Amino acid sequence: MDFEFRKDTLTDTYRVIISMEQTALGSWIQGTLGTDKATIALIQAEIDLLKARKKQEYRLVGDEMTLTLTQEDACACTNSELMDFGEVLEDDMNFYDAETMAVCGLEDFEIILQAWLGFFSQR
Repeated sequence: MDFEFRKDTLTDTYRVIISMEQTALGSWIQGTLGTDKATIALIQAEIDLLKARKKQEYRLVGDEMTLTLTQEDACACTNSELMDFGEVLEDDMNFYDAETMAVCGLEDFEIILQAWLGFFSQR
């Protein structure tokens, strides 16, 4: 997964530049997670439990978006698109939209989470 972080010096905000199919994940990081180190630490602890197979799923519901982690995947989606993460939609019924939902592997998510923390912590 390709990604890049930038800081807007005029507004003193951070931006996630990410592949088009991962737009919702970038939006979740920028908008919901932001620079909240405590939440990042909590999510990392949950990732560790999932990787150790001590937990099956973790869900963090925000005002606009929800993050769902399983032992294999991470999904960021708008609350209006929230559905059973394991549900598979038929091709003709697939309302997938990169701006409302993105899925990636748990390991890829952990990499971007730690990179995000490292990026804004150095600034």
